Amino acid sequence: MPRTYTCSRYEVRGTFPVASPLSLKKTMTQDQSLLPQRLSSLDAFRGFAVAGMLLVNNPGTWDPAVVPRLLFHAEWHGCTFADLIFPFFLFAVGMAMPFSEAKRREHGVSVWKGILIAARRALLLYLLGAFLKSASINMPVLHFGILQRIGVLYFIVYLLLPLKARWQVAIGVTLLFVWWAILAFVHGPGVIPGSFDRDLNAAQYLDSFILVPEDKETIISMIPGISTVLAGVLLGRFLMRQTDQKKVMSVLAGAGAAGIIVGLLWDLVVPLNKILWTASFAVYTAGWSCLVFLLFYWVIEVRKMSKIAFPLIVYGMNAITLYVFTGLLVRWVMLSWKVSYNGATTSLTGYFFKSFASLTNPTIGSLLYSLMIILIGWLLCYWMFRRKLFLKV
Repeated sequence: MPRTYTCSRYEVRGTFPVASPLSLKKTMTQDQSLLPQRLSSLDAFRGFAVAGMLLVNNPGTWDPAVVPRLLFHAEWHGCTFADLIFPFFLFAVGMAMPFSEAKRREHGVSVWKGILIAARRALLLYLLGAFLKSASINMPVLHFGILQRIGVLYFIVYLLLPLKARWQVAIGVTLLFVWWAILAFVHGPGVIPGSFDRDLNAAQYLDSFILVPEDKETIISMIPGISTVLAGVLLGRFLMRQTDQKKVMSVLAGAGAAGIIVGLLWDLVVPLNKILWTASFAVYTAGWSCLVFLLFYWVIEVRKMSKIAFPLIVYGMNAITLYVFTGLLVRWVMLSWKVSYNGATTSLTGYFFKSFASLTNPTIGSLLYSLMIILIGWLLCYWMFRRKLFLKV
């Protein structure tokens, strides 16, 4: 008879397996009791997004002839698997916000104190992102990047949390059309109004007054980015209030299908583009976010098969810590330390990639290297999980 543990507002039955000696089986069985009161399917979804980031950002080689096309970002227009990962994470950020805000209110945190906490978190995320960028080029910079974008979007959307759902919907939709209007009507040197082509659009022109040329993430694209996070907030609010699992799944399936269809139709006029974060891209990726989360919700909350998703749940509980740790590991160790391979000097990344490739083939070797980085990150997260260390920025 499997024991019953509570790891979220739903029951999870069974034990988590681990490929280890029998002496560790009891340890893993006890792991479920360490899970804090939270929606485990959301942790798994967030963990999936982070694991996807590590897979995409850390190939053994960047040779396009070796790495599958789906693991590269679209050069400009279009959407690959790699392009879906960051929207998944932003969507998860939005989903978690109603839950965390409800806990703050439960503990008597005032509105102004909550704003200060959110501002501190946004600032720390920005500084962590700047630190990672500085570490990668060995000089201090404040370039705009992934963590910086998360921090800014998080704070902006946090200010919108007190609004009723209908106002959040109105703002999210309005921002998509505001972004579209900017690209359609803003004029400038070298700008073609209404163009979405590289270097000819209004978004990149306006960004040139703010960003340095090395920045790939644009400021204007933050406008539809707010809509992405707000979509997650709306789903999070729905999950907090809805206990009928069949209704939850039907809403997720309907919203997911509608988002993908609307996004593809909008793509006929406004191309899917991650760098510009076009309105069609925001809607399309929100649709996929709903469907992917639906999968985790069905497996974990409905089917009660948490043990299958346990590695991703562990990942999702320390997502930012994992992202920063692996970023530093790759930059300061894997790419910096030099070793000898077949008489030639190479980095640790090159050594492992070539070793894996020699045993299989270059494509699998690159994938195995990525999986190695993912595993190293998971071991850190599991060590923190065992010690109940759930770090929040």
